Amino acid sequence: MITNAIKAIDYDVSLCDVLPNKWFSKTLLSLNILLFSSSLMAAQPDSPEAQSDVPVSERADAPPRPISDTDALPEMSLMLEIVINGRQTQDVTPVTYRSGHYYISAEAFNRLDLPLKITDVPEVEIDTLKDVQASYESNTQQLLVTVPSDWLPEQRIKDYKNQSFEPAESTLGLLFNYDIYASHNSGDTENDAVSAYTEQRLLGAIGVLSNNGVYNQNLNSDTNNSTNNRYLRYDTKWYYNDEKRMLKYSVGDIITDALPWSTSVRLGGLQIGRNFSTRPDLITYPLPQFAGQAAVPSAVDVYIDSYKYSSSNVNPGPFTIETVPYINGAGNANVVITDPLGRQVNTSVSFYVSSELLQQGLSDFSLSAGKIRNNYGLKNFDYDNNAASGTLRYGLTNWITLEGRAEAASQLDVEGVGANIKLGSFGILSGSYSQSHAQKEAFQAVNVPTLSSDTMASKSRNLNGNQRSVGYSYTQRYFGINAQRVIRNDEYGDLSSYKSSYRLDKQVDQITANTSFDQYGSIGIGYFDVHQSDNHRFRLLNLSYSTPLFNNSSLYASVNREIGASGYSAQVIISIPLGDWGGASISSSRDENNNWTHQANYNRVAPTDGGLGWNVSYAKSPSGQTDYKQASLDLSARKMRLQGGIYGSDQQTYWGEVSGSLVAIKQNLYASRTISDSFALISTTGYPDIPVRYENQPLGKTDSNGYLLIPTVTSYTHGKYEIDPIGLPADVKVPMVEQYRSVKQSSGTVIEFPVSKILPATLTLVDSNGTPLPRGSIIYLNGQDNVSYVGWDGDSYLENIAAENNLVVQRADNRAQCYVHFTLPTPEPTGIITLNTLVCSEKGKP
Repeated sequence: MITNAIKAIDYDVSLCDVLPNKWFSKTLLSLNILLFSSSLMAAQPDSPEAQSDVPVSERADAPPRPISDTDALPEMSLMLEIVINGRQTQDVTPVTYRSGHYYISAEAFNRLDLPLKITDVPEVEIDTLKDVQASYESNTQQLLVTVPSDWLPEQRIKDYKNQSFEPAESTLGLLFNYDIYASHNSGDTENDAVSAYTEQRLLGAIGVLSNNGVYNQNLNSDTNNSTNNRYLRYDTKWYYNDEKRMLKYSVGDIITDALPWSTSVRLGGLQIGRNFSTRPDLITYPLPQFAGQAAVPSAVDVYIDSYKYSSSNVNPGPFTIETVPYINGAGNANVVITDPLGRQVNTSVSFYVSSELLQQGLSDFSLSAGKIRNNYGLKNFDYDNNAASGTLRYGLTNWITLEGRAEAASQLDVEGVGANIKLGSFGILSGSYSQSHAQKEAFQAVNVPTLSSDTMASKSRNLNGNQRSVGYSYTQRYFGINAQRVIRNDEYGDLSSYKSSYRLDKQVDQITANTSFDQYGSIGIGYFDVHQSDNHRFRLLNLSYSTPLFNNSSLYASVNREIGASGYSAQVIISIPLGDWGGASISSSRDENNNWTHQANYNRVAPTDGGLGWNVSYAKSPSGQTDYKQASLDLSARKMRLQGGIYGSDQQTYWGEVSGSLVAIKQNLYASRTISDSFALISTTGYPDIPVRYENQPLGKTDSNGYLLIPTVTSYTHGKYEIDPIGLPADVKVPMVEQYRSVKQSSGTVIEFPVSKILPATLTLVDSNGTPLPRGSIIYLNGQDNVSYVGWDGDSYLENIAAENNLVVQRADNRAQCYVHFTLPTPEPTGIITLNTLVCSEKGKP
């Protein structure tokens, strides 16, 4: 039977060479291969090789291994897809079946991405390799190869999608923020005053130049003087953000960056540093990774604190899934692996996420240099003493972030190192050590011991101080704790105390903790212990409790006790939300002298999209003190915000406030509510009353000139801007209704929605015999590109015609082009014009 089957195959192959129908030839060949396989199995039904060597999962018609070396089967060549541990490679490879074994070329084997590489032989006997099994699946024409799981490449899967990076925009313009406040006291007119805070910004592609300050004016002429009536400048600077490099450059009034164990100072100078806020698509802290191994292609689901966060498909072999859990602190994850048969393996994993760490290889730094600014908010220009400061953070690994600082000034230098270490799933341990080297002249309030010799007195002018800190933090769903200790010796100082009377505290201890009981509320406790430079010690203990009550109302209570002093302070607040009508609260408070005050308050916050808000409050002291009353109104309009009210006890103080912004951009001036960050100007090219949405929130309609200013744009966010053209007439064209843009920090951009008026027309096109032109014929209008098509029964639509029009129609039935010429009556009609039936002539262009 074997001989007959082989002859049959030889005969059929020769037929394939001469038969004209290739499909029939291949079909006949496949049928004979199946007959050949069946004959082999029938020839040796009781062969132990045929029964034991073929895996259970293989079909009975797969080629068996030979009975012996002398009774070998003939050589066969097949084109098969290689399947590794159930994973399809989509690679069809020549496979040779010879003497009961499967051979592939060494090049094809090396393409399987296995750790074993073959270079010394031309072909590989794949089923004789150690720990490797191979079998032939005739139905799917596949070679099924099974290898050890640790041979397979590791898969790293990110089941989250980063926000794509989009360069931010900034249009040339000017911005002026203002906030004017006036007050009048009914009993003390000498305190009547007006103050005006202003900010000016020059915007553009090369950065932002800004200045801000406040002007104070006392309204009583008898007390007018330069101290009460003057302009105080706060900050003047230019800054530019490079989003690709995540760098920020600043010139002018700057604040040095600080680490949790260092301090900041104000300088007038230069600064360059990392600015991660320019890249919201980048996640800077290490994400939890869940590793596992799949024997076959499987589905992997990740549940964090009983919520399903992700679902991924993995190939056989080891895998690592990285996910964004949107929590900060400790959590528990369940990784569920489901194979194609529905069998599941559930693994519980603990993890810890902390934004205090940097991802491995990521760095954060800041360098500042200039002159120290003194008397900020009191003097406009008081710069003295050159200084420089620098900080550095580096993610050494995903569980260690190193930190460093350096400061320098005349007669002072400070250096320090620190680290944040993740303790598995048990929190973050931090520590630092800093040392300062200075001469006594660098500080104004350093106590140096009096020495008897001139030499020792000279040495005492050199101050070598140090600072040590250690901290620990742990957060999870129901519990959190944060503790820190900072110790400084008498001779330690840095730029914050340079040539000033201010001295840093000798020792600071603080510990805070909180625990949650779900619907039963949460408890917080805090302990603060400060040893000040003058040896005064301040210790405070705080205890608080909050819990939800009926109908979304809540209770908050707190007690504060200064250790070493008599008495304590306490407060109890019940908050009652009232939906669209705001909210109410009732509170009682006690000071250290056991004086109680009871207060009732009713308020409504002005809606962000415009509207009226208010606040009414009444406080009464049972100890006989004068009652306190206050009331205010808050009107939030599109172009400004107005506030005003009254407060006081015996003497009433009346106050009023107006705030907003003026923006000069695109040769026009626009008024708006205060712009604290960035803005966008929506343009509909002159069309008014078109609704505008930002991040799916309605913000109003365009004005009579087709503009709407959005003052609440978050910088560097890839925001969604939309217009709603549903109310526009049919002769208006809106090619786009949605755009995504990113705006630079403290800048603005113009977003154009090209809305244009068109003159559409409907018509029916027929040939010279009156037969409608075939459906799908292409209509070219006035020499333009493809603009329209002929529909059923010759009906057509032209989007924008002119007073005189020429049509060229490319017929869909491959006949010659035809032509139409028509003019519009005067005066030109409006809306959609109906042209009825027009004849398309083939006699030449009109």
